[in-house]
Amino acid sequence: MEIQNGFIVGVFNYCDRWCETCAFTSRCRLFADVAEVEAKLDPNLKAVAEAPLVPRDQPPPLPSWLQDLIDEMNVASQSISDAELKILDKLLPEHEPILARSLAYRENVRTWLRERGHHSIHDITSPLAVIAWFHTMIHSKVFRAVHGVANDDAELRDWPADYDGSAKVALVGIDRSHIAWLQAVERGIARADTVDTFLSDLVWLGEALEHEFPNARAFVRPAFDEPDEVAKLLASETSP
Repeated sequence: MEIQNGFIVGVFNYCDRWCETCAFTSRCRLFADVAEVEAKLDPNLKAVAEAPLVPRDQPPPLPSWLQDLIDEMNVASQSISDAELKILDKLLPEHEPILARSLAYRENVRTWLRERGHHSIHDITSPLAVIAWFHTMIHSKVFRAVHGVANDDAELRDWPADYDGSAKVALVGIDRSHIAWLQAVERGIARADTVDTFLSDLVWLGEALEHEFPNARAFVRPAFDEPDEVAKLLASETSP
């Protein structure tokens, strides 16, 4: 686990984006950036958010060669060729059913939730909040995983495959959703015969992802899968 400027590097790359339930928001660069933007939009906090940095916190100016390189990259990223678009659309045939099943699960759960009326994701003690949050996240992470592996070139990278990280987050979402559906039945929130259909989708998706991404469970997500490193970080903060 790497720390830069007080933030855990890459912690937001493989999280479930449910900041209200996350223990690492104070160490997340993305969370801090979003909070800063929201503060600037709040008239009561605008003056604080836009206050100039004290001299010791001012970042040094970028070297001219680095700024030129960044400018070139920004220009290049704004023009995607037809060939590049075809690469982005590439998908392995065996992964099409997985993507289709995750999409069907998302749409069916969305319909079920809509029929029950709006349910807040802010009540994190409710199994419906878990179901509501993860029914969209599962599909988005499956999408990223299957497209990532289709466009991966192992010879051009020397780091763990991003698609395994995405598949792992999808599997975590599937696990948590499975538990939440069972809790919904136990609490009388949902009928067992209705839930069985959703559980079948989750079981199928979990088994398919485990088969197609056998290394996903072993993927180490920054902080989330590093309890010893997190313990050391917390100990360093409390030590005199």
